[in-house]
Amino acid sequence: MPTHVTLPSGSLHLTVERELRPLSDLVDYAVRENPKRGFLFVSKVLGKHIPIPPDHATCTHEALARALPPLTRPHFIGLAETATALAEGVYTEWQARHPDRSGSYQHTTRYLTGEPVLLRFDEPHSHAPAHILHQPDTDVSSVRELVLVDDEITTGTTLTNLAQAWCDLCPRLERIILICLTSWADPAVLQARVTPPLHLISLTQGAYTFTPDPAWPAPVTPPVQATSSVIRPHLQQSRRTASRPLHFPDRQALGLTAASHLLVLGTGEHQYPAYALARHLQGQVSEVRFSATTRSPVLPGLAMTRKLTFTDNYGDGMPNYLYNVDPDAYSDIIVVHEPGCDVTGLLPVLGPHARSVIL
Repeated sequence: MPTHVTLPSGSLHLTVERELRPLSDLVDYAVRENPKRGFLFVSKVLGKHIPIPPDHATCTHEALARALPPLTRPHFIGLAETATALAEGVYTEWQARHPDRSGSYQHTTRYLTGEPVLLRFDEPHSHAPAHILHQPDTDVSSVRELVLVDDEITTGTTLTNLAQAWCDLCPRLERIILICLTSWADPAVLQARVTPPLHLISLTQGAYTFTPDPAWPAPVTPPVQATSSVIRPHLQQSRRTASRPLHFPDRQALGLTAASHLLVLGTGEHQYPAYALARHLQGQVSEVRFSATTRSPVLPGLAMTRKLTFTDNYGDGMPNYLYNVDPDAYSDIIVVHEPGCDVTGLLPVLGPHARSVIL
């Protein structure tokens, strides 16, 4: 089933080979503010660039967890920053289905925490290509399946770079599972890049070609710091395994009522707690959606109907963004962040009905 998308930057031609959910239900399109790649698949079910009800994300987590093959000792890794909530959601659903199995989770990061670094790898097309993977709590030599989660796979280079780096450290790995919402990469090509058997799970599988418009002026990427050189020890717990319990304030403690129209926002990589709080509050308020801020620069237009810019939460001195949020559409906005995260640049952008909570 071919789909043709005309963008200001060029033409995107998609061929869908398999879909568990219709492509139109999963993605919209935008243009990156990045000369490396002139298009962006914008997920409708991720809760990153488009605010969504938490149960929409839960259905996605459950569908991907159900599709996993039998696992014995898996280690799940989410790709920062876009897929951290998706990955932890899939891991949490898998663990709930298999309480007798030993699994673990962490996500990559662009921030140093002072903990030992297990490995580094690159995301070549990104405006900020360098990723860090800190030493997890789990014994990496005991991991039998590596489960890598991203929102979409375009070429698969990022995930196979990570997989190969892990295999170089842990040659006893038995299998690699890649999970995403939409995949445009050839599974045979992905398998050829790594040694262990590779299994690909996605809600949609297909292929794409992008033809740049030669008349389109390549955008200049805003100032970006690939990885922070500042050590942030307060991020220690949120950068490691997902065994930490989340304790939620009740509705009254958050200043909410049954009539509240609520938006819960995560900050950058710290997105899963925002999703979890929104899910906890669903049914207790009139309406709740969740989304998250991002460092990724995207041009306004197409799927990006609104773009708010604010000062970086982590002191890197680079702009951060929030997409598709009209603050006036909500009676309450709660920003969920971790200790040491400075949201004083974000809250004024959201208006007087915005406040923050540490989870």
